[in-house]
Amino acid sequence: MRPSFGRVSVSVHGRVMRAIAEGPFDADLMAATKRALALAGKRLPADRRFCDLIEVRGSLQMDASALTELAAGLHGFARQGLVALSTVFLVQPGIPGMERLKALMDVWRASRPVRRAHTFEAAWALINADLLAAGLPPQAPAASAQAFRTASHVAPAATAPTPHPTPARRHRRTDGQ
Repeated sequence: MRPSFGRVSVSVHGRVMRAIAEGPFDADLMAATKRALALAGKRLPADRRFCDLIEVRGSLQMDASALTELAAGLHGFARQGLVALSTVFLVQPGIPGMERLKALMDVWRASRPVRRAHTFEAAWALINADLLAAGLPPQAPAASAQAFRTASHVAPAATAPTPHPTPARRHRRTDGQ
């Protein structure tokens, strides 16, 4: 039986904070995601400038409380000294809940430029353009696009080791108990 909740994993690759989000989403999962993002933020370079790459898989379905919880967490980034240069969403057309994408992007748009890409290569090109615009060097993915996209962890950057992704998971029984 398919569970009624999703999963989010967060990892850092140099100046890129990457989240793989598999919906559906609810407030409890977004609260766990907020904690995972805070932990990942500690792995960023000392000046805390970074770009987000958020890959949504499976579903964008979420309830209103999930969006509210996520927004509250993102507004706390500035208090932690994190400086998001941009966010790029990697979302395939036609996934369930697609009508929620604009509202989701608007949460990030309140504090940084936000765009959408349909392929990993296009998303990475947008991130590199944003890094260059901020006077930072571009980054190559640590692995091929396909391997990077489907890996359960991100390979370390050339200049600093990167720990395994920080999962944000909440388990709910689906058998009625």
